[in-house]
Amino acid sequence: MYVKDLNKMLAVAALLCASALTACTPKVEVEETAPESEEVSAEKPSTVMGVVKDVIVVVGNGLVSYEQSQSQKVQGKVSAQNLIADHLCNENAMPLNEDGSYMDSQGPDYPSRLFYCKLAKDTGSPEAVPGALRQIKSISCAVEKAGVIYDDQSRQTVVKMDTRCFTQEQLDMMGVNPTMTVTIRASKPAFFNSYYDTGISIISPEFGEYRLAAKISGTKVEFLTSEDQTALSPDKTGSFAASYDILSGELRFESRSDRFLCAENSSCGWSRHDRILATVAMSGGVITGVSNVEGISADVYDSRNGTYSARTSTIKGDLASGLKARYFHVQNTNVSADLGDASKYSEVVNNRCYTNASDQANCGVNTGIDFPANGAYKFGLHPSTNAILSLDWAAQLQGLQFNSVTMDNVQ
Repeated sequence: MYVKDLNKMLAVAALLCASALTACTPKVEVEETAPESEEVSAEKPSTVMGVVKDVIVVVGNGLVSYEQSQSQKVQGKVSAQNLIADHLCNENAMPLNEDGSYMDSQGPDYPSRLFYCKLAKDTGSPEAVPGALRQIKSISCAVEKAGVIYDDQSRQTVVKMDTRCFTQEQLDMMGVNPTMTVTIRASKPAFFNSYYDTGISIISPEFGEYRLAAKISGTKVEFLTSEDQTALSPDKTGSFAASYDILSGELRFESRSDRFLCAENSSCGWSRHDRILATVAMSGGVITGVSNVEGISADVYDSRNGTYSARTSTIKGDLASGLKARYFHVQNTNVSADLGDASKYSEVVNNRCYTNASDQANCGVNTGIDFPANGAYKFGLHPSTNAILSLDWAAQLQGLQFNSVTMDNVQ
């Protein structure tokens, strides 16, 4: 399929994202993939990221039932008739109770609600997937407007940080100068990973180095980003990758943040690893539902006071046949290496199986995503496991290829 045909299909999908799933959900606030005058292009990674970001929000909302006649809680979230559903996640994408207090991580609804908060809520915070992608997309947009020449040469460029690409809230939160001089290097294919059609490196004193790459093949769009802030804070790196095929509806997403040993006062002291697989059902170019969701979200924490903790949530299924969520954790250990030892994790067992009609349905053979009984738990990215580092993973990635979500550290 030609690129112009892909753009036409993506434009239709973007316009319909806001009203997707209207048979069972309220309106989803989704920004347009790109301005009408912009085509989705590998030379403009921000447009590719915009497509994926909008679809991820649709997937997040597809995890929750909003039947207006329903009074019970389904998927750990009150029904839409209460009009407070969107207040059950805080700005850091953490689940809240109806009174605004933090949801108990050992409660039966915690792991399922966590995935809703991480996927559907765009508070601008990097803890939520849409928020993280919005930040990277905005940086890419600003660089694109400053001008990118794909000749594999490094040159200094003045980039404007304004509301053409950022929201005012983002600008206030970052607290950066309205203009900054950065060093940009761009190439076709990406000089740092030739699998991708285009690649851009952005180096600045304020952010360190960001790398952005994009690829379009047929009806499939892909992107890869990485951040290396070690010049500012040692052990502060991360990578994001995603692909979406608008014809098959297949969405793949993975993010890795290596910050466990980072000593900065904020945005450090933890590592995080998320992996998502989903199918967005489409008919005649219209998004009609979400199915076959599989996901893992893992965090390890250094509390800075001699104790360590970790949590891993998993989810599998859909609301038609049954959605199973599970939760595993290590709590308040004084041995850091425990976080990389699978045998130290315990499960908080719940009897939940979510469908459109019940939160205690029968999931049948779908027992969810299990945890390894022993051995090195590399998926959590604890340094003791010698898990592949985020930047090394990004350098060797040949697109996301997984067809199921498991605890394997490398595809």
